[in-house]
Amino acid sequence: MNRIASRSHTGLALLMALVCLGPLLSGCSIAMAMHGQQEPNFEAFDVGSTRKQVEIQLGTPVQTQSREDGKKEDTYRFEMGNSPNPARATLYFYYDLATLGLAEPIFSLIEVFQGHTEESRITYDTDDHVIGIQGYAPPQPTPTLKQAMEAQEPYKKKPSVVTQE
Repeated sequence: MNRIASRSHTGLALLMALVCLGPLLSGCSIAMAMHGQQEPNFEAFDVGSTRKQVEIQLGTPVQTQSREDGKKEDTYRFEMGNSPNPARATLYFYYDLATLGLAEPIFSLIEVFQGHTEESRITYDTDDHVIGIQGYAPPQPTPTLKQAMEAQEPYKKKPSVVTQE
């Protein structure tokens, strides 16, 4: 009888330890999923755009080279594939609750390896307008994706326009 009581106390102690340690171990993957780097919008600039339009999307250049003809070439580095994702964070939260935090190390590793660094070189003329873009370019959408995006267009929220009479 004493053995049975001892085993149940050991099991109860282990369960209590997991319940207490679970919240301490959890949360890293949730925070990481919520605080990723927003991907640049490559449709916001093109040849002819100003330096300001490019820097709004890509940030400040990591390197600038001035050429003899007055043109400048800026190198930008940015992270792709690690945008903030509240849906992923919510999923991690519920899995952490369901597993008492035991899944947290796995989710944290997944978040550590999210995203990759890319680089683009933008060439500007003497008036700081884009004359060339080299390096990373986002993949073109597949025909199926284009069709799906067009089908969703009527259901998108449009900004309300106030007209004055």
